Formats: sequence, C-alpha cells, structure tokens
Amino acid sequence: MLHIFSDEEDFNSRMQLAALDYVTSSKAGMTTIAENYVGLPYESLE
Repeated sequence: MLHIFSDEEDFNSRMQLAALDYVTSSKAGMTTIAENYVGLPYESLE
C-alpha cells in the first residue's frame, strides 16, 4: 500500500489508493491493521 511503482496500471494504482484510504480513514480499517500488526487477543489453552 505504501510503495508506488511506476509501471503499475492506472486501475492497480487506484485500488492501492482505495485500500490506503480505507485503513487510514475508517475505524474498521484501523482495527484491521492493528489486529494484523499485533495479533488477535491471546486465548489461554487451559
């Protein structure tokens, strides 16, 4: 999402920007990134 490639097609560039916009402007997107970064809550096996 954060890297720009000069050989990308316009559609792919727009999809990349849409994904970046989603994760930076919506609570659900920010939650998704946070969960993927730090992991889901730990559940004890006991």
